[in-house]
Amino acid sequence: MRRWVPQNLRDLLSVRDFVLLWSGGTVSLFGDGIYFVTIAWEVYRLSNAPTALGVVSAAFGLPQVLLLLLGGVLSDRLDRRLVMLLGNVVSGVMIAGLGTLVLLHQLRLWEIVVLVAVYGISQAFFLPASRAIVPSLIRPDLVPQAMAVEQFVQPLTSGLLGPAVGGVLIAAGGTGLAFLLDAGTFIVAAAALAAMSSSQPVPTVAPPVPATGRFAVLGEIREGFRFVRGLPWIWAGLCAAGIANIALTGPLTVLIPYLIKYRLHSGPETLGLFGACGGLGAILAAMYVGWRGVPRRAVNWIFLSWTIGTAALVPMGLAGAAWELLPLSFITVSGIALGNVIWFSRMGVEVPGHLLGRVASLDMMVSFSLTPLSSAATGPLAAAIGARQVLIVAGAGGAVIPLLFLLLVPGLLGSHRPVSPSTS
Repeated sequence: MRRWVPQNLRDLLSVRDFVLLWSGGTVSLFGDGIYFVTIAWEVYRLSNAPTALGVVSAAFGLPQVLLLLLGGVLSDRLDRRLVMLLGNVVSGVMIAGLGTLVLLHQLRLWEIVVLVAVYGISQAFFLPASRAIVPSLIRPDLVPQAMAVEQFVQPLTSGLLGPAVGGVLIAAGGTGLAFLLDAGTFIVAAAALAAMSSSQPVPTVAPPVPATGRFAVLGEIREGFRFVRGLPWIWAGLCAAGIANIALTGPLTVLIPYLIKYRLHSGPETLGLFGACGGLGAILAAMYVGWRGVPRRAVNWIFLSWTIGTAALVPMGLAGAAWELLPLSFITVSGIALGNVIWFSRMGVEVPGHLLGRVASLDMMVSFSLTPLSSAATGPLAAAIGARQVLIVAGAGGAVIPLLFLLLVPGLLGSHRPVSPSTS
């Protein structure tokens, strides 16, 4: 009979630096959940066109795409803790600027675009470091549990509690108060990072002698590309996720708030509940992997989970009442989260520590390279053919992509190599 708390999980929570990282990240993710509800509501307060929110979403995503590879190189060169700390400070200042301008009744759409773009730049450096730092803090056999804990916390905070609290805050005190609370969470996260050990852990695999001269950064980026090219499950997963995210991201982030407010005639509380239901699905997906371990046929699980999650956009486009969106949000986010936690677990074990920042940045760059375009194009497409029609077409088309990669790339279907000695 299993113990209530598995030994690996107890070992993981005994690592001081991991607990500090996890605690600060939990608070920051809670703020992220508030932010994504608040920014959508504030943009639609200033402009009732989906195109406006698409532009703001693109302003956040495009700088990340352009700078992620540089962020990955720096996260492999520098103390990842310090890179994350600086990113949190810059992000907090930008969000505080949004909240202050709202309270002063001075916020305009172009100012949102500028502040959100700088926020996106800070995340281009923060995200690769945050993805790469975890395996350097813990034993390799604890990586699946760490990924499961992260994927549990993220939907609990940014997907469930944050959106729910954000909806209530907007209804009670307005978007300015919600933005300022989000800004405060970045300060808490920065303080947790400052309390961690200042020493950078030594990679488990000694890195090669770094290149010198003006092309050193390009050489390090090419090294990451060469490693990814040698593992079919990684490059195929990157391509599948990148294409499917075009179909998923824009419709989900731009059209769902529009559908709730203007077509289903509901309020910010419903938008918060939509995010919360998705968060609940992701929590259960992470709990499953954290308790049972990564399944043997891991690659099958990754691609099929992404397929199911994307396909749920189709019935969203057919929904006739706001409450119908809630279980569909659960299906979408739980499917994506289940695939992601297995993906991150396998990557955290199979990618050498000295390359993990670059591979993580390549992962994020390819996966999200065209999502700013998706966000920007969603509004005009909805104006041309209708918001519901865009959701239906995007869900049907996007769901096919991961399935085709799984079936057509040699060696993926039926792959069952375990990701660590602790799984089977």
